[in-house]
Amino acid sequence: MFGIKPRIYVMPVGSTASSDVLSDYEGMLNSLRKLNADLVIGSPLNDEVSILQRVEEVRRSDFDAVLILSLHGFTGHLQALFSDALGLPTVIWTLPVRYSLPTAASAVGYLRERGLKVRLVHGPPTDLGIIKSIEQFVKVAAVVNRLGKVRIGVVGGIIPPMVASHYDRIILKNKFGVDVVHIPEGEVLRTYNEISDDEVSNKFKDLSSKYLVNAPEDGVKKALKLYLALKKVQESLKLDAIALECYTELFQSFNVNPCLGYVDDQVIGCEGEVLNVVGLLIARWLSGRGALISDPFSVSKEGVLTFMHCAAPASIAESPSKVHVVLSEPPSIIKFRIPVVHCRPEIPLTTVTIFRIYGKLIDKIHVTHGDVVSYDLSKALQINVRIDNPSGFVEEVVGNHYVVAFGDIREELKLISNWLGMKYIET
Repeated sequence: MFGIKPRIYVMPVGSTASSDVLSDYEGMLNSLRKLNADLVIGSPLNDEVSILQRVEEVRRSDFDAVLILSLHGFTGHLQALFSDALGLPTVIWTLPVRYSLPTAASAVGYLRERGLKVRLVHGPPTDLGIIKSIEQFVKVAAVVNRLGKVRIGVVGGIIPPMVASHYDRIILKNKFGVDVVHIPEGEVLRTYNEISDDEVSNKFKDLSSKYLVNAPEDGVKKALKLYLALKKVQESLKLDAIALECYTELFQSFNVNPCLGYVDDQVIGCEGEVLNVVGLLIARWLSGRGALISDPFSVSKEGVLTFMHCAAPASIAESPSKVHVVLSEPPSIIKFRIPVVHCRPEIPLTTVTIFRIYGKLIDKIHVTHGDVVSYDLSKALQINVRIDNPSGFVEEVVGNHYVVAFGDIREELKLISNWLGMKYIET
């Protein structure tokens, strides 16, 4: 639903004049049809002039990565030339025949010294395990490429207690390519006042037809009006996500919570957090599913990590009939006791990956994983996850919000950490 489909250029290097090479080449292409990516397959080349001409052709398009097929030996210089000239993350598929591996190994050694992201995979054309390895690599390449185009809007700031959530916007831009855009609250208010009653009523009808609404209509409409205003601001600024200072800023200004955009899977950074918004986007793109931010609330001796939060995106539920829009109360520590309206999806009982990007240089990521064993929507969005190393998690925990992604994406996070210069810490 939210996954990225990488765009890959396939460059076969070598001559297919002999029948055995041609047979292997066709077998590799047949296996690549199972790859979840958009492939552009070039014709095989075996000389430097043609390689350089092909480079110029490929540069005219936006590819996430290159896949080189090493068809036989004495082509390492051509493989290195093609990848180095483009500067894109590169996978080289080598065969167990015709010196395909040693010539590609030479190219890999050269390219790594040049600082390029390279993965060598080895096996016959029918080895589908290779497809899995290629898919993981090119998906990460696509995520990193996409991050470089991300724009995150911020209304307000980070709330005072969240001292571990501050970040340097310049480091974020230089390291991840992410732009942060300040949105004045006055702009939100101006747009809010332009939202018509008809727009709100139509949105309420749409919401009521899809989800289980157990909250007063006027309260839901009030929250929807603020969401529609934030959505319009987000669209006008071409933002991928938005971070909101909720209870200490927008909540007091509008007398309603600003996060009902979860009903439409708006990507929201709670309480002004931006780095967890980056984590949410990464989680969605890697898993292809919705993800959420939540507070690690408690850890039992039996290894159950309990998360507690206000709300989460509707897409997390297995169907619209399992999404609840409810009237709730702010957390007890919030002095403003105005009823709020939250989106609370029923949580699938499945494997999750839990992580947080952090550090004053944005150079660390703490990761764990487990299985959702139960949830409770009655007073808050409570999720109980059984993890293998509860004491290790407590020892390394570094903030009051973590991203909860559905599925096991640890290997992809390791690769992203390596590419973006983050220390990977798993407990």
